Amino acid sequence: MFGRKSRAERLKEQAEETRFIPVASVVAAYEGARPVVGRLLYDDDLRDNLRVFIESARNIYNELSGEDATDIVTRLWDDDKLRKQVEAAAMAAQQGSKRVRGEKIKKGGGGSRFLLLLLAAGVAFLFLNPKTGPEARRLVKEAISSATSSGG
Repeated sequence: MFGRKSRAERLKEQAEETRFIPVASVVAAYEGARPVVGRLLYDDDLRDNLRVFIESARNIYNELSGEDATDIVTRLWDDDKLRKQVEAAAMAAQQGSKRVRGEKIKKGGGGSRFLLLLLAAGVAFLFLNPKTGPEARRLVKEAISSATSSGG
């Protein structure tokens, strides 16, 4: 009316102007995900790494759910079976990420990076688990505050 566009016409024009942005982002996401999906479909070792990681993580969670942070640390320190589950999950995650990137997997000898990954996975589990996280964070905060107050 009198040269002005209705709200519906303005919205339609905005949609036409911006519709290529989502399509481009979807295409980019597809192009980025296509090699990973291809590897998942055709790489038996990658699927095996993923299966081992999920099974180990599920077993670890079932073993440690309902326990407080000190019990979890004690169990990780003393229980060889549980530690092997954590090591299997960490190794499967490490090998799977290398396979997704197309890197070659070395057989044997994990080295210090594996130990660092194992430690990081254990700390992340302690701090991010809803049941153990608050207690673990409180213990670390107390340890840091006592170390800084006694060190001065």
